[in-house]
Amino acid sequence: MPDWKPVPLDYEAYGEGTETFVASESVFDASSLGKTTATAKGPRQQHFLKQLENIAWHLGTRDVPVFVDFNGDKRRMDKGCIGHAVSAGAIESPMNGPDGYVVSVTLLNQQIVAKSQEETALATFKQAYRAYILSKYKQFDLTHQPGGDKAYYFKAVDFPPYMRLVHSFTNSTISLVYEGPWKRIASDTLVNLPSSMWLKHHDRTVNLVTETAPVDFTAPLEKQTQSIDTAIEAAQRLLPFAELVQRADAKQE
Repeated sequence: MPDWKPVPLDYEAYGEGTETFVASESVFDASSLGKTTATAKGPRQQHFLKQLENIAWHLGTRDVPVFVDFNGDKRRMDKGCIGHAVSAGAIESPMNGPDGYVVSVTLLNQQIVAKSQEETALATFKQAYRAYILSKYKQFDLTHQPGGDKAYYFKAVDFPPYMRLVHSFTNSTISLVYEGPWKRIASDTLVNLPSSMWLKHHDRTVNLVTETAPVDFTAPLEKQTQSIDTAIEAAQRLLPFAELVQRADAKQE
């Protein structure tokens, strides 16, 4: 059985034919990789490279695990995509790990995935989103997030480790994410919730979710500040539930 690396991302399906990360736990030897002499430049390979960049950004390393746990959805890199990426000079030729099979690939520094118009708009929107919230809401902290997630992760300044918020642009939701030791405590504590909130369980997290106004990341943020304010107000309504779970933990000590 491979060692699955958890990444706080939902898998972004390619949706046409074979996925670039497949639902398989089979391991493979580096010498078995094919297609290293043919460079693929189509949309499927671009999708694969985009996933590598997103995972690398979230993990803070150019070494990307082959076996990834996307919020409970366990997937392995497609072998053919790996071979094409080697041929294109996007990644180094993989080597076997200590157990005799490939466990990671390394992105080369010169790897640049061509950005679509949508991706460029998303990056611009996220930059403006961060600047707007930091300037107006001092209780929240937002890191720079240039990845391709159609969401923004942030924290209240007094949050403990393993708690965070996420604003999903595509689902029009704000979630309070309990990870690590908070997952069990939150699951036990968060009962009789308001009708506007619900729990969503994952293998490694439990999320307290509420809906918010939709935003369009392809449109200028300055025309959507009311929707952004509505989202942050929704985040503020979740904060007492972060405190509630922390108090429940303190009582158990």
